[in-house]
Amino acid sequence: MIPRRKFLAGLATLYTAAAVAPSSISAGRSARVGILSSGTWDEALLQEFIGAMHDLGWVEGRNIIYERVAVNGIGRTPEAAKELVSRNPDLIVARGGPDALVLLARTRTIPIVFWAANDPIERGIVASLPRPGGNVTGVANIGWELGGKRMQLLREAVPGASRVGVLTMAAGSSLSEHKLIRQAAGPVVEVVPAVAKMAQELDSALASLASARIGALMTTHTPLFLRERKRILNFAARARFPVIGHRNELADDGALLSYSSALVDQVRRSAHLVDKVLKGTRPADIPVEQPTKFELVVNVKTAKALGIKIPEKLLLRADRVIE
Repeated sequence: MIPRRKFLAGLATLYTAAAVAPSSISAGRSARVGILSSGTWDEALLQEFIGAMHDLGWVEGRNIIYERVAVNGIGRTPEAAKELVSRNPDLIVARGGPDALVLLARTRTIPIVFWAANDPIERGIVASLPRPGGNVTGVANIGWELGGKRMQLLREAVPGASRVGVLTMAAGSSLSEHKLIRQAAGPVVEVVPAVAKMAQELDSALASLASARIGALMTTHTPLFLRERKRILNFAARARFPVIGHRNELADDGALLSYSSALVDQVRRSAHLVDKVLKGTRPADIPVEQPTKFELVVNVKTAKALGIKIPEKLLLRADRVIE
């Protein structure tokens, strides 16, 4: 009979060995994970992913290598994807749907895991959420579906705003979100859309909203407005209108409030999917996950700067309050 202490020590050794040399990676070889490093990436989120992988036993420089290929300029993503695929990594991480689609056009064999994709079924990224099929899985967004809820929160926080500007790309899921926003606005609030399909169009879109004398601004669920959040928030601060953000990072950086799934949580969940693939499970057999954690963030510091008094009942519902 094996003594209990020796048995537990043996289990610990087995666990460590499994973390260092997963079944699908040959012993003595580090796993190679490709990263398409484009403008849609947030370095802080990437570090969250790497940290989550570390927690799962994947230590950079010991048993895993991250290979980044940068996207240099607008429209260069296919070129970068081609280079990354040519390196034949064990797996490629894609931030969202656009990157996943570009990678899919280049490979149907290298596993791909995304951490924030809108409408992955409708966009042809996966066959279904429970059985994605092919070589892709990941974490899907629940984002544009919350547009109506954000408008409700805006009306509660800023009841005097009769004209609300909405930054939109006017394409894909943004149209559905815009419909939900209008429904939630009802006859009381006039919705003033401003289209910006790329960063170069953002300044003119914001200027048009300032000219329209809006009382508040909403961002729709698109990576562009997350990526360019500081430009949007700086403009809004100068124009003195409150911003309701589609991601909590906007509230962290100065928006009045935000309501969304926790993007950091999605990123860390995607690491668990990558871990499964590297240990031998096919992406086709790993269900696409959806966010389970949603946060209402209220920035009281911004409210005070704008002379807005946030209703107490809204503060009580907040998951986080920034003082």
